[in-house]
Amino acid sequence: MLKEFPKSYSPKDTEGKLYKNWLNNELFNTNDNSPKTPYSILMPPPNITGILHFGHVLNLTIQDLFIRRKRMMGYESCWFPGTDHAGIATQTRVEKELKNENITKYDIGREKFTEKIWEWREKYGGIILEQMRKLGISADWNKTIFTMDKGPSNAVNQVFIRLFDEGLIYRGKRIINWSPLSMTALSDEEVEFKEVQGHLYTLKYYFEDNSGYLSLSTVRPETIFGDTAVAVNPNDERYKHLIGKKVKVPICNRLISIIADDYADPNFGTGCVKITPAHDPNDFLVGERHNLETINSINPDGTLNDFAGEFSGLERFEARKKVLEKLKTLELIEKIENYTHNVGFSQRGGEPIEPYLSDQWFVNMKPLAEKALKPVLEGEIRFHPNHWVKTYEHWLTNIKDWCISRQLWWGHRIPVYYTEDGQFTAAESVEIARQKLNLDRKTPLTQDEDVLDTWFSSWLWPLTTMGWLSQDNKEDTNVLNKFLPTDLLVTAPDIIFFWVARMIMASLHFKNQIPFKDVYFTSLIRDGLGRKLSKSLGNSPDPLNVIEKYGADAVRFTMIYLSPLGQDVKMDVNTETQDIPSVEIGRNFCNKIWNAGRFLIMKKEQVISENNITNNYDLLKENELSLSDKWILSKLNTAISKIDESLDNFKVNDYSKILYDFIWSDFCDWYVEIVKIQSNNSNDSDYKLRLINFAIDIYEKILQLIHPVMPFISEEIWYLLKDRKESISISSTPKADKKLIIENIENDFTLLQHIIEEIRKMRSSANLPPSKKIPLFLNCKIQSSVNFLNSQKAIIELLAKCTDCSIGIGIDKPEPSVSGVIKDNEIYLAIGDLIDVDAEKARLNKEIERLNNLITSTEKKLSNEKFVSNAAPEIVEREREKLNDLKNSLESVTNNLSGLGK
Repeated sequence: MLKEFPKSYSPKDTEGKLYKNWLNNELFNTNDNSPKTPYSILMPPPNITGILHFGHVLNLTIQDLFIRRKRMMGYESCWFPGTDHAGIATQTRVEKELKNENITKYDIGREKFTEKIWEWREKYGGIILEQMRKLGISADWNKTIFTMDKGPSNAVNQVFIRLFDEGLIYRGKRIINWSPLSMTALSDEEVEFKEVQGHLYTLKYYFEDNSGYLSLSTVRPETIFGDTAVAVNPNDERYKHLIGKKVKVPICNRLISIIADDYADPNFGTGCVKITPAHDPNDFLVGERHNLETINSINPDGTLNDFAGEFSGLERFEARKKVLEKLKTLELIEKIENYTHNVGFSQRGGEPIEPYLSDQWFVNMKPLAEKALKPVLEGEIRFHPNHWVKTYEHWLTNIKDWCISRQLWWGHRIPVYYTEDGQFTAAESVEIARQKLNLDRKTPLTQDEDVLDTWFSSWLWPLTTMGWLSQDNKEDTNVLNKFLPTDLLVTAPDIIFFWVARMIMASLHFKNQIPFKDVYFTSLIRDGLGRKLSKSLGNSPDPLNVIEKYGADAVRFTMIYLSPLGQDVKMDVNTETQDIPSVEIGRNFCNKIWNAGRFLIMKKEQVISENNITNNYDLLKENELSLSDKWILSKLNTAISKIDESLDNFKVNDYSKILYDFIWSDFCDWYVEIVKIQSNNSNDSDYKLRLINFAIDIYEKILQLIHPVMPFISEEIWYLLKDRKESISISSTPKADKKLIIENIENDFTLLQHIIEEIRKMRSSANLPPSKKIPLFLNCKIQSSVNFLNSQKAIIELLAKCTDCSIGIGIDKPEPSVSGVIKDNEIYLAIGDLIDVDAEKARLNKEIERLNNLITSTEKKLSNEKFVSNAAPEIVEREREKLNDLKNSLESVTNNLSGLGK
């Protein structure tokens, strides 16, 4: 007896069981000393505070697709997983928990606070990795690292020390993104710009002798206490005569000079710009050029300091209100205008960031960037889609130094030690620092309080995942020698600067090797209205709930089916039920595949039991192959060839479409039906069994083709088809046999499919009863079509529900009939008295009238210039598609009417 094939596929009963088997059998583990060709992928490390979202789902599905495929192709395939300590996010999370207990980090001190964070990480830090497993991903979990583990931490310290000793790390004053809430510097990636409706205030800066004033516009009047100059353009004739004179800063009346600088735009505002070097990055550069005083008038917590006089201690936005009141009282406001501008907000705290002058640690990026540009421009590292190369080039040629210090307690503490008199050096320990500074062993040293930017550990990810410098500062490991450079990185394009570019820099600088060969940039996921998925909009359902409803394979397949390379992904989202109906695409595909397998096994059982024969796996002999069998073999190998081409070029969306079309249409809808016909038309039981085995053999290859994207259902069916012990994931992926691709047969069968599909449409359009078999006449133009269609007459009659099929050249059109044309081949269905012709004519005339009315109204809408220019592009396109469909329907109905005679 064959294994029982359940009536329907149940992801809930299957996925957990299969994943456990994969882990128990160590199918994802890799051997660093294997003679196999290596293939590896770096998993972008999720934050330990993170939870799975659909961006992860798309990213992980693409990675798993490639790692599983290469594993099946015989590569030693290693997917390196891990998690990121996420400095600000994690510290903020734990601080909130302490706040619930009315405790602050200062109450318990740095050491105890970091202990609390480690406890939190032990409890919650692995949740996102567990969530990833629900998706079925096949990472080598034995190689999981955490960026704060001992090994990666040692590498981070060593890199800082080496760059410091090379003169590429320095300490300096710069304008940085500052979070008053977290009281730390932020990376550009942690700042989100939003459009804000504010005001532009034009203030009066009186000349030293009160003979008049300059009008200056600002959106931040509370920063006037940090003004140290007024800039005008040297070519601006209005102000040339004023250069070198002084004006008074409103309220505080401090005298500042009028300077000439190209930064001042004569066409913006009044053409005069107040220069506040401590509170604006552009002003800071002007200040450096002119050696201006730098006055920082805002405290780290966002309150104004003593430079603001009577406004000292006020929170910056409250201070703005009070300053404006005072300026109005002093009649120093010329005008106030509504003004829309972009403001940076902290992604973590949500508050507007403060451009802030402070002492920070920086990496001199220019020398690193110059080396990192070449491999991308010369194609040693390939970007998919390629247009991101231009973005990469622009960023690297205009690169700024990287602020790497953060005023936090959670993270890699900066390995710099200071003497009481201000000497400092970077070192592995206090003892080594004393040696580097030539100090005696009793000299007290203090370690820098700041920690490193999270990205400073992330940029070493290609190296630390492979154990570089993790122990005894060891430069080489078996893993590094085997897998570096890795083959693929899949990531979002918004971190091309923060992560991708920096990893290239680090790997080239420290190992003189590229970190990866190909970078696949994923698409942005939007809902049906074109909006980004976000919790605040309520349009970002929990992927685990969607997986629970539809199954992981359905979610995985749908994601890549909807994701063309370089274009946004659009998914229908039901905000009320927090469901994604689009995933029906994947679930229906799973069911189609399952039902085909179940039918073939049931058919095999039927042949064995009815004919009392022994089960075997013999296939059709070459001389037994019908044209249909040769056709499905040809289509299979064409599909394999196209899949190879698509995935070799990272066109995963094309891969999904090729799979879908071949499996759903060619195999399930056509070949399985043809197998039924061929089996029923034969009396040879052994042939029937070989035929079913042949179909199952094709089906097994289908399972291997879908396995990279649909691992669970393919594995479950794999075991149901035969008594197997080995997983499908380590079976060999099918290879295309060019000899089996026969273009003429494929073209002939395409014609056959189109003819049968047209007959089905004609029957439906003419309201012909489905149970009635109707005489069919096919008038062909060439003899080869006649010969082929005659050889497939049994298939045509059964699948099109026709009888007395007459195929030839010069066949007359019977009356009454309905007609159609496919590639110059005329199709006639002789309807005789099957329908009331007069009633049908009346119905068709009424339908023609309705369609003409709809066509007229749609054409009128599309000829309206206001509609075309004002409506959303997708709405206009939808109207054009509707018009095209209406015209096609009209043509079909008109043809049916003419076929009914006069």
